[in-house]
Amino acid sequence: MLNQLFYGDNLEVLRNYIADESVDLIYIDPPFNSKRNYNQIYNNIGEEDPAQAQAFTDTWTWNIAAAMGFEEIISNKNQLYTNQSINLILGLEKVLGKESLLAYLVSLTQRISEMYRVLKNSGSFYLHCDPTASHYLKLVLDSIFCSRGGSFLNEIIWHYNTGGVGKKWFARKHDVIFFYSKGKSYQFYPERIKIDRTQEVLRRIRTGNENATRSKGEQKLPEDVFVVQAINSMAKERLGYPTQKSENLLERIILASSNENDIVLDAYAGSGTSLVVAQKLKRYFIGIDDSPISMEIIQKRFENSKIFYNFVSLNV
Repeated sequence: MLNQLFYGDNLEVLRNYIADESVDLIYIDPPFNSKRNYNQIYNNIGEEDPAQAQAFTDTWTWNIAAAMGFEEIISNKNQLYTNQSINLILGLEKVLGKESLLAYLVSLTQRISEMYRVLKNSGSFYLHCDPTASHYLKLVLDSIFCSRGGSFLNEIIWHYNTGGVGKKWFARKHDVIFFYSKGKSYQFYPERIKIDRTQEVLRRIRTGNENATRSKGEQKLPEDVFVVQAINSMAKERLGYPTQKSENLLERIILASSNENDIVLDAYAGSGTSLVVAQKLKRYFIGIDDSPISMEIIQKRFENSKIFYNFVSLNV
């Protein structure tokens, strides 16, 4: 059985359970270093409940684990890290100091370096983040992928309409998704996720006047702005998980960058949306998370969807 769900530290799982160049597509949605505490309401799927438990704390501190990770990167005893990654972390330490943001970037550097190892040469990598640390994460990704012959392909903007109204700044209505390839030859099928043309372009097409527009057909290839509705409080697929992403968003990514029977890895599985969508699209999945609430929600989703999988717990 290729469908696997791991409960534990994703760094340990990646290093000890996933082989080199065995994964076709990686999508991750790691905590954003937003310095927010998320209170997870999870007892009743899609409904609020007075019983609350903290899903995770999206805050980072410079602690023993961060210091050990920093030393592992700069010493590079196992030759896992590129010179670019080492120099980047050393440079960021001078700029940021040994504080929360550096701890976050050290953690991501360790884990993304392992994800690079397990990704096939024809594989693609997507990292979902918000503007809090996206500019730093772009440097981390460049140091891991581009320094070894990979390519930065897109900074995708996921635009949505949910959220509040900005009173001290412009309302924040987008996340960033970085798209990289490991090699020069990679899977990419944008024709599978065509989007509708605007009504104005359709009007011009229907005039039959060749000078009105060169566009043909009612749909076009997608652009680097994904307009996909985020999950709101009334959405049927809502589970109550604080950072749950919509299935439509993951469908775009998985359809565009993988084929049936490929393996999709999500090392920050969260509410399990990527895993459920991968199964729906006839891909296999590997999901990892160290939150007990995440495990509860994912396993409940699998049960409801009749998804068969192998469960491995490192937290005993």
